[in-house]
Amino acid sequence: MTVTTPSAGQRSATSDPGALFALIETETSSVFAVMEWAEAEIAAAARHHPGQTDVLYHAFSVLTPRHVGPGTGTEFVYRGHVRELLDRVAAGADLRPATAAEICLALSKVSQLAPMHGAGAGLYFRMWLAAFPGHPVTAEMADNQSHYEHLHGPQIDELEETMRHKVADQHRQLGDIECQGRHHGKDVSCRFASS
Repeated sequence: MTVTTPSAGQRSATSDPGALFALIETETSSVFAVMEWAEAEIAAAARHHPGQTDVLYHAFSVLTPRHVGPGTGTEFVYRGHVRELLDRVAAGADLRPATAAEICLALSKVSQLAPMHGAGAGLYFRMWLAAFPGHPVTAEMADNQSHYEHLHGPQIDELEETMRHKVADQHRQLGDIECQGRHHGKDVSCRFASS
């Protein structure tokens, strides 16, 4: 068990209600932002997969961000990660393999240690385009991707399979879903509701 000692600012905040509120607000605002992003992506996925609305609603628990590398808490990175997971949920696919966004984060970390060439660079470009299609991509990046795919396509495929396995989250599974027949406080006819 780890015991943390409050900082001087935190100690003084506990004696000043206004400072305590500001500290709590600062520490929880990023959590609430991530929750809002997740809810927005669930709503978008439900519109895209209308027959899977019930299971998508209950997928919130598997959308917890994990720290794979710098940028994990960035909105467009998190949303790209969540979109892929929700598509898997809707398809009934395995949630454990790394998402394209997680692979991008891992490769970004690797690129800080050594330059990437060949299949590694090609995989980074492929995963970026898959995870963040709405995020600005330079014409040079698109040209590089087709160049790398042409030269290293089979090696990129192999490396992608390896990375999806190596960066996987073995605990990311829906498990048994229990529902009380209410979603966001409203009565619903959820297929997971207990009778």
